Amino acid sequence: MLNKLLAVYRSGEGLRMLVLLSVMSIAMVVVRFNPWFFKMLTWNLFLAWIPLLAVLFLREGLENRQLPRWILWPGLAFWLLFLPNSPYIITDLFHVRHVGEETVWFDTMMIFMCALTGLLAGLYSQLLVHRMLSQRLGAMPTWAVMVGCLLLTSFGVYLGRYIRLNSWDLFTNPLDLAHLIGQSLLNPFALKLTLSYTFALVTLYTGFTQFVQRRTHESLD
Repeated sequence: MLNKLLAVYRSGEGLRMLVLLSVMSIAMVVVRFNPWFFKMLTWNLFLAWIPLLAVLFLREGLENRQLPRWILWPGLAFWLLFLPNSPYIITDLFHVRHVGEETVWFDTMMIFMCALTGLLAGLYSQLLVHRMLSQRLGAMPTWAVMVGCLLLTSFGVYLGRYIRLNSWDLFTNPLDLAHLIGQSLLNPFALKLTLSYTFALVTLYTGFTQFVQRRTHESLD
C-alpha cells in the first residue's frame, strides 16, 4: 500500500505541487519564529491534509482490492468529517488584525499561503471523491452529492471558527456536539455564513474541476 501511494505521488503533478506549497508555507511559519503561529498553522495544515490522505489511501486500497468494497462508505464518511479542516484555514486570516504593523504584510502572506494549500488539498480530495462516485452513481447524482458535501463543509467551518468545535468531538463529545449543532441550525448568522461559504466553495470547486479537465485533455492531445 505504501509503495502504491508513493507511486501516486511520483506520477501526480498536483500532489507534488501541494507538497511544495506545504513546505514553503511551513518555511514561512518557521521564519516568523512565533510559537503561537507555529502551533496553530502547522496543526491546521496537518488537519487540512487528512481528507486528501484518507481518499488516496481509500482509492488505492479499493483499486488494488486490499480493502473490502463495503469500506467505501465509512471511508467517505471519515473524509467528509475532516473535510472542513481544508478550507478552515481561510478563517485564520482573522488573526491578522491582532498582529503588529511591522509584520502585518508577512503574516498576511504566511496565513494566505497556508490557507491556499489547505484549500487546494481539499479541492483535490473532492475531485478524487467525485471520480470515485461518478463511476457508481452517474454524473448528475454525483454533482448533487458533491454540492451537499460542500454545504456540510461550510457549516463545519462555522462550527469550527465560531463554536470552536473540531472533528474529534464526534467521538469525544457526541451529545454536546449534537446539542450545539441543533442550536446553530436556528442561528441566522450561522445560516448566512454557511450559504456564503457554500457559494464560494461551489464556485471554486467548479472552476477547479474545469481546469483539471482542460489540463487532462491537453495532455492527451
